[in-house]
Amino acid sequence: MKVLDVRRVLCLCAGMLAVVSGAASQENGFRMGLPLDCVLGETCFLQNYVDIDPGPGRRDYACGQATYDGHKGTDFRALSVRAARGMHVLAVADGKVLRERDDMPDKLLRDYASREEMKKVISGRDCGNGMVIDHGSGWTTQYCHLRRGSLMVKPGQAVKRGDPLGLVGYSGRADFAHVHITVRHNDTVIDPFSGRKQDNACGLKAGEATGLWVDELRDQMRYGAEVILGVGFTGKPPTTGDFERDHSLAPLEPGSNALILFARMMNMRAGDRVRLSLRGPNNLKLDNTTKPLKRSKATQFVYLGRKRKTERWPSGQYRGGVAVIRRDAKGLAGRVIATRKVAFDLP
Repeated sequence: MKVLDVRRVLCLCAGMLAVVSGAASQENGFRMGLPLDCVLGETCFLQNYVDIDPGPGRRDYACGQATYDGHKGTDFRALSVRAARGMHVLAVADGKVLRERDDMPDKLLRDYASREEMKKVISGRDCGNGMVIDHGSGWTTQYCHLRRGSLMVKPGQAVKRGDPLGLVGYSGRADFAHVHITVRHNDTVIDPFSGRKQDNACGLKAGEATGLWVDELRDQMRYGAEVILGVGFTGKPPTTGDFERDHSLAPLEPGSNALILFARMMNMRAGDRVRLSLRGPNNLKLDNTTKPLKRSKATQFVYLGRKRKTERWPSGQYRGGVAVIRRDAKGLAGRVIATRKVAFDLP
């Protein structure tokens, strides 16, 4: 069986990077590289930003809601626990390791038997395994949720930008495999996309960014650049836990009980809809558009399919298409902001 994954086509509504005057990074030139050894938009994705709202509620640097209340860092996620295996966490800038922890278990929050068990394991240690690096001039970075036993540096050790620090994991308060990185200047949390503290100032203006990222990363760091995480075929309805553990799922086989086209998204907004289409041998044709989301969601998956009623699924090519439709500011006509296609050859 052969799967052809045609790369996504994106029509994105956001601009490039946040622009706010008075960014702390302007004063001393502190710049950051990518914290993961990965390809943004292919093997890793920007899931959550810093919550710049100092009070209740949430707001990211672009005035959106791709964050959660009180979030002090930026989350770079892998597609799944399986996809994170062997993926290195990297130092974002030159510095010296101050402290670290490397003894907490890798366990998704959803896999704890009870809240009591979870609290017993991670209470006061939400960061899980990780470290703090001092970059001088008051700048520090903190890395969280690394894999237990994977840390490659020790306190007092000097590191260079791009040096491996350990492996991506899901220790501490984590419900997906990722690295959380918090940037501080003189012990104050700084949003690396705006270069500002959590002062509720937000906005977008292309071409005038003042964030902390090195120049070669800025185009890759486009706000909202990734909406669709994956599209594919499987032989049974998946669950959120299935995706977080192994994004590839069980393959579609001739004798599978069901034929399922699935789509996985992140940072969906209230009002978003997902359109799915499935085509296959013997004039198979299935289409569906979901109802508008009632509230914004950090992750979402939808699927379309049918149960097997014959001895086996017909041989041939099965094709699927997914489109995310976002309504305009007035909540009227929607427009397609991201599409992706997939084809699967069944012998």
